Amino acid sequence: MNPAGVGGHMSRSRRPRHETGGAKKNLENPGYILEMRNIRKTFGALAANDDITLKVRKGSVHSLIGENGAGKSTLMNILTGIYRPDYGEIFLGGRKVNFRNPQDAARHGIGMVYQEFMLFRELSVLENIMYGFEEKKAFGILIDRKKSKKKLEEICEKYHFNIPLGAKVADLPVSMLQQVEIVKVLYKGADIIVLDEPTSVLTPQGVEGLFDAVRFLVASGKTIIFITHKLKEVFAVADEITVLRDGKVTGNVRCDGTTENALANLMVGRDVTFGSGKSVHEPGVKVLEVRNLSVRDKDGVLRLKEASFDVREGEIVGIAGVAGSGQQQLVEAVFGISRAEKGRVTFLGNDVTDAEPRDRRLMGMGYVPQDRLGAGGNAAAAIWENSIMGYHISENFKSKFFLSRQEVENFADKVVSQFNVKTRSIDDKLSSLSGGNIQKLIVGRESIQDKKLLIVEDPTRGIDVGAIEFVWGKMLDIVKSGMSILLVSHEINEVMQLSDRILVIYEGRLYDGGAYLELDDKEIGFLMTGGGAA
Repeated sequence: MNPAGVGGHMSRSRRPRHETGGAKKNLENPGYILEMRNIRKTFGALAANDDITLKVRKGSVHSLIGENGAGKSTLMNILTGIYRPDYGEIFLGGRKVNFRNPQDAARHGIGMVYQEFMLFRELSVLENIMYGFEEKKAFGILIDRKKSKKKLEEICEKYHFNIPLGAKVADLPVSMLQQVEIVKVLYKGADIIVLDEPTSVLTPQGVEGLFDAVRFLVASGKTIIFITHKLKEVFAVADEITVLRDGKVTGNVRCDGTTENALANLMVGRDVTFGSGKSVHEPGVKVLEVRNLSVRDKDGVLRLKEASFDVREGEIVGIAGVAGSGQQQLVEAVFGISRAEKGRVTFLGNDVTDAEPRDRRLMGMGYVPQDRLGAGGNAAAAIWENSIMGYHISENFKSKFFLSRQEVENFADKVVSQFNVKTRSIDDKLSSLSGGNIQKLIVGRESIQDKKLLIVEDPTRGIDVGAIEFVWGKMLDIVKSGMSILLVSHEINEVMQLSDRILVIYEGRLYDGGAYLELDDKEIGFLMTGGGAA
């Protein structure tokens, strides 16, 4: 079975353009399975969607792109029945529809696969898929598991998915979970499937497998709305593209009639540099030494096994791996959030294996967590409070007994200014910022002080090309100043573009991924799926 589990007979070359063919055309709606006309949705004074029209042809892949806060999520929440528009109309196959709730949208054939999988880890694949849409028997009272299973087996056979229906979700790899989510919307009868950042946790091989599945679904008559910030993926799989910026449509183009630079300009209103522009240099002395580190998770399972590596001054060491391979346990042990069962962590020559995060911060270790709001900040707190979070113990911010409000405000203003955080006031809540601006604030908070090592997890996860360009540039500036970075990312291109050295983690063990651009993405992806294991 190939990495995404779709039929091996499918070609990985780009599928040919095709017409709907055979479908009865509505004269007002030639070939469009979906039209969202003049959609407007406001939240207070903010117009999240401002007169947006989206037209999607039947049997096509339509990509929806735009910066964070451009209005993509709001538009899809309207399509899936989560929000109701202030005004505007939705047509399916030329017929006007009004969705009362998400279940109503699902009954009309709208299905969405979210970036964060909506699955119960302790239940089986079958139980997850049939949940809420169970087949019934005995006058509609009892659940007919056999009938549900048979229906699912027929769907998997028709669309060439190979998933173990009886397996527990917690035991499946990420690429398989993606298939489960797609089969779940097919089981509910979806004709239009929305994929929200579907490749964010996949290897290159997994991405190719997903694209094969998308092409097969389209060839079988389904329609795909593909949301992504990765422009190369748009050109690999999409037919048409709609670009949003500040709640408005700035472009609607065919994929074969545009370029990456043109799309980026439509997204952010300026030219964007693709690639990091990294220069190779000789790193300095050791800042961090990790030796034979083994860590168990909260359930007692050994997740990190005998990990050893160094990070030197002015160097970015990148760690690539499929989600759940032990990255979380490694980072938490290095920063002191969790305790290692075995091994040693040395920072600036000091054994910090048993030191608290507070002590490591005071020594010059910073941390940008993957979970921006859950672990990196407090959504309900002000921006100035988030700017010093974790560093309120520093003498820079306090007098003998109290925080110095003036020093705190000066520091917050400095972070906002230097890291281009778009906000009206530092007194606004963190939740008022877009994902990209929250990320810039946290990276700024952790790096703008006198740090020696910055641990960064998924620094550009879910943010747009303009914010990615900015964050990458800042990270490269940081190491030029002499700071070091331990970068843990699920984005292979990010690890490859930024890292002086790459390590690949697979089932808790580290493997050598080579120096900067020594290996290509396929070779790194091969290691991520166990190709380096003995």
